[in-house]
Amino acid sequence: MMFVIVKQINYICAGDETKYDLHKVDLVDDVNFAYNYSIVGGGGLPDTVEKISFESKLSPGPDGGSIAKLSVKYFTKGDATLSEEEIKGGKARGDGLFKALEGYVLANPNY
Repeated sequence: MMFVIVKQINYICAGDETKYDLHKVDLVDDVNFAYNYSIVGGGGLPDTVEKISFESKLSPGPDGGSIAKLSVKYFTKGDATLSEEEIKGGKARGDGLFKALEGYVLANPNY
């Protein structure tokens, strides 16, 4: 039997406006520290994009820390294309989220 996991992530932006994203979990690999998911609906998708897929993997770093690798793939609707500005904006949001998570983990090492 195969299960499909879809998570709804709710967030508040622009003051009190509530939005959401739908994340479809594609892979959870506890042994290899890999987690892949796709944004398949909600406010995180531009009108021209069908889905955005993320593949993430953690591996041991040379100094005892960790190295995080993330790959992002955009799947557009029809023959639509994304501008360089849209791609850079998405990367900036992702980088900001990663830095926030990194800061939390560093501040709470026993969590």
